[in-house]
Amino acid sequence: MIMRLKRQLAGWLQRFPPLRWLLAVGVRLVVPRHYVGAVGAIFNDAGQVLLLEHVFRPYFPWGLPGGWVERDESPAEAVRREIEEELGLAVEIKQLLLCELQGSGSLKYTVPRSLGFVYYCRLNGESQSLLAQAQHSREILSIEWVDPVAITYPLTPLEYKGVALGRQAFELEQTNIEKVIRD
Repeated sequence: MIMRLKRQLAGWLQRFPPLRWLLAVGVRLVVPRHYVGAVGAIFNDAGQVLLLEHVFRPYFPWGLPGGWVERDESPAEAVRREIEEELGLAVEIKQLLLCELQGSGSLKYTVPRSLGFVYYCRLNGESQSLLAQAQHSREILSIEWVDPVAITYPLTPLEYKGVALGRQAFELEQTNIEKVIRD
């Protein structure tokens, strides 16, 4: 009996566009919405990670470059766009390192409960020489290359994990490069 009702409902939804429209409106009203943020763990040839001191992050001022994902934008595209906007640099997005919940419901933090993505990135060749000019962004106070095992700034838990995973990706990349050179 229930299966027959479900099949009838599915048939009506498939045949009648106004019912599909009502379903779409209902889903948009009922389904929870989530904030989505994305950052890039950018490594240089020396294995250092790029950290930025941000104007709009009072509790964790130092962190990875990135920001909020805009409507109809993938998290990787958001990282590329944010790094271009904040630093005027082009990066190569190599791989997704981490995706997990970040922030809290507390007003103590400026990041709301949201889904956070961390990508392993490398600067495109000519971009490394442009890094000195990047400090002029209105959102950035300072820029620093840091040894990932010697970070003294407090980062968010998501960023700590992202830096550690980025370091592993960098080391694996270097091992593969060395292997290709030897062979």
